[in-house]
Formats: sequence, structure tokens, C-alpha cells
Amino acid sequence: MAAQESEHMQLIHRWLAGEVVNGVVGIKVVGGPFHGRTKIVQLGSDGAPPAQLRTSGGRAGPDHHICSAVRSPAAPAGWIYSHVGIDPTPTD
Repeated sequence: MAAQESEHMQLIHRWLAGEVVNGVVGIKVVGGPFHGRTKIVQLGSDGAPPAQLRTSGGRAGPDHHICSAVRSPAAPAGWIYSHVGIDPTPTD
């Protein structure tokens, strides 16, 4: 079991470092209540992450926040998610 945990943690560290593994990568969030966090996302067939993320929870409270993917040559993954603002769409 320890070997599986170790392999799993190695994979997560690779994603967090911005390495694309099996079409998945970690992308930093910039701005807003999720600033500094990393979202693990599946890249599309064009190599781009989902254009928008909708996030909520934690210190951000019950509001849903929108983040947009932006190219960033300075970021390890080549992309960041930039906080746009609170999603005005009512939640269910």
C-alpha cells in the first residue's frame, strides 16, 4: 500500500509543478478568495484547460466564483486561472 501512496503523491507533485501527465495538469488561481491555490484540470484535445472554472466553498463562503483561463508564459503550466468575480447565476 505504501508504494501506491508514494506513486500517487509523486503524480500530484508533478501536476502541482505544472507538468502535464496523461492530459492533466495543475493550474494556479490568481486573485479572489482562491488566490494561490492550484486547480487540477483535464486539458482539451487542443492542449488548453477549460476556459472557465466555477468554484465555491471554504473561506469564499457559499458564493460561486468564476475564474477564466489565461495564457501565462511565467506559470509552470503555461496557464493561470484569473479570478473574474462572483457568479451572478442563482444556485439551486
